Amino acid sequence: MTDSVVGILVVGLAGLLLAVTLRVRQIPTFSLVLLSRWLRWILFGFGMAYLARLWFESDRPYWALAPSFLLLWILIESVYTWLVVRALSLSNIPVYPSYRSTDREVTWPVARDYLRIKDEIHSLGFEVRSSLSADLSGEIEMGSILYLNKDGNIRLQVIFAPRATGRPAVFCVYSSYSVNNRWVTDNAWLPHGGVFPEEWNVLRKPFNGSPKALLGIHRKELEQAKEDLGKFVEDPEELIDQLNEEQGVLDRESTEKGILFPRGMRPELGKLTGDGRYRVWKQILLLNYLGRVGKEAAK
Repeated sequence: MTDSVVGILVVGLAGLLLAVTLRVRQIPTFSLVLLSRWLRWILFGFGMAYLARLWFESDRPYWALAPSFLLLWILIESVYTWLVVRALSLSNIPVYPSYRSTDREVTWPVARDYLRIKDEIHSLGFEVRSSLSADLSGEIEMGSILYLNKDGNIRLQVIFAPRATGRPAVFCVYSSYSVNNRWVTDNAWLPHGGVFPEEWNVLRKPFNGSPKALLGIHRKELEQAKEDLGKFVEDPEELIDQLNEEQGVLDRESTEKGILFPRGMRPELGKLTGDGRYRVWKQILLLNYLGRVGKEAAK
């Protein structure tokens, strides 16, 4: 590659990254966020190689310089992610937040794609049961909406996760055959800090941004069980209590499996054990660059 060709490539990558970043701020979907990360990585590798030849008059070829800077980016990203996970463990942000009913209606972001998804949910026969909020840290709150289908046996939770790049909507579809088990299909593209009980069947589809498609995948999994679905409670307050009870089950399971410290030790040691930090660190890197949550994330 000549310097002029690489210069054009770097400018093109910078322009594409800017366009994707602006789009992510409007509709923060996982595919766009993943694309932006890959663009940043490639831009760093070739951009630094170009500057090395331009400013420092390096005579090494691009096939030697660019891979070196790409590997440097991975090292920096890995160290930064580890520090983020450590800070998360020591922070007040709960791994499994407790939800409460809110008098203030949780509204969908005013964007055409989100309004289309909202209409799609209603067309699938789901009705709003409650608007929720959860305290994350300080004055940061996470809004959520609980839906039930007309038969009362499938629960859909829409979570609006606060992020610097926007407020993405995460969809979690739940069903149950008994008190202890759950069938969960979601498109969460945030790492799951703990472990799921063995009785739970969990599918994570981060690239899927359609509730209709997620529901289709969920029902296909349910058909294999060939059992009658249990119904969720209709009362909104009891439904919230049931949701928080599930959060408590996940917390206890993760503590028993050595991912979380016992609650009494968390103020001093943080929430995540050494294994827990490594687990979250690995999940973040897998999600950020491969779009995978890892096989153990659904166990």
